Amino acid sequence: MSPIAKEINEVLQKSSEIFYYFLSDFGKNIYMPKGIIVQTAEAKQKAKKLNATIGSAEINNEPLFLPSIAKYFNNLKPSQIFPYAPVYGLPDLRNRWREKIVRENPDIKSIDWISVPVVTQGLSHGIMIFADLFLNPDDEVIISDKLWENYNLMFEERYRARVVYFDLFDKDLKGFNVESLDKTIANSKKEKIIILLNFPNNPTGYTVTEKEAEQIVKVVEKHATAGKKILILTDDSYYGLLFEDNLLKGSIFSKFVGLHKNIACVKVDGFTKEDYVWGFRVGFITFADYDHNPDAYKILEQKVAGCIRSSISNCSLPSQSILQSALNDPSYKKEKENNYNILKERAKKVKEIVYDKKYSDCWDVYPFNSGYFMCLKVKEVDTETVRQICLEKYGVGIIALGNYIRVAFSSVNLEHLQELFDIIASVIREIKK
Repeated sequence: MSPIAKEINEVLQKSSEIFYYFLSDFGKNIYMPKGIIVQTAEAKQKAKKLNATIGSAEINNEPLFLPSIAKYFNNLKPSQIFPYAPVYGLPDLRNRWREKIVRENPDIKSIDWISVPVVTQGLSHGIMIFADLFLNPDDEVIISDKLWENYNLMFEERYRARVVYFDLFDKDLKGFNVESLDKTIANSKKEKIIILLNFPNNPTGYTVTEKEAEQIVKVVEKHATAGKKILILTDDSYYGLLFEDNLLKGSIFSKFVGLHKNIACVKVDGFTKEDYVWGFRVGFITFADYDHNPDAYKILEQKVAGCIRSSISNCSLPSQSILQSALNDPSYKKEKENNYNILKERAKKVKEIVYDKKYSDCWDVYPFNSGYFMCLKVKEVDTETVRQICLEKYGVGIIALGNYIRVAFSSVNLEHLQELFDIIASVIREIKK
């Protein structure tokens, strides 16, 4: 182990026993080297005469660039486009995202209760960094049985851990199955309890109510009080896209911040879906525990930087610069609200359609109230067959997942939603005949 890793691990162990406890073997070994990046940053501050550190090309202290490329970024300076971004991400963007988290989650009583978010190359990259830091082979990750398939690909194939499922919904399909989560935690034989919570959920488009969120917190706190050490990861990919009034406001991450000495929590979020910039790939990873010690947070941020440095080196500067500038645009909030209203109107329309009794022979509906998606529990027929016929015969694309179908109403115009579900229903009935 590197002397630097040993040094920062000692600091982490003293300042956050719970985060140190959960570190994977790789998480213990990773560090941010005090080499080129650190020396370059120091030179940027102090080398007033000449700076021969960073491996990029400059002329008169400005980046060399091609005008044929620069013309596509008319509102940004060359220095906001072409240089390498800081490994941790743009400082102002990180600080503003931290302020946003605290502002929108009043359970976090102080900005110092959470770390400064580190920029990741999208949400998936943030989850991968979480796995880098905290997953060893054969560890278990508790996730709902309705889940984004990339969790399996990442946790099981890349990291050789195991996904353990709890039932997302109760038997009546009325709401979140708190009892199943409770039993799954209780039945785990592992010392490390790692739980991933994803609201709004992909694929079902379900967010827990305020009451359900409190029940989840009580279950986790009960097991922590009984001596289990618990690490919570919240995947907040579709954060803020809530279409009903009684839902959990903010992130369930905030409910665990400072809750118990045996609980640590990690939040992965970003601009991707919130701000409709899927290709920009700007996410964040944020840490919190019971003690909220700034020394611990700094070490965790350094380890994230080490993960980034040792893989993709740094994240995209143009994307960060554009989004940082957009936050200052006076029309930003209104435009975001307009897009939200489009999705909310579609979700409302879908609800009117899919619960119509005329479809009762075709499907049951999994609860949905947020996000981009909803799911149909298809009756009696194979969902892959439904998908194939919808695609080949009608030119309609849907996703088949086991015995249910995921429909992304986010990508279908309001006026086409009735036609979409009519086609799905007709295919189900056609197969039955």
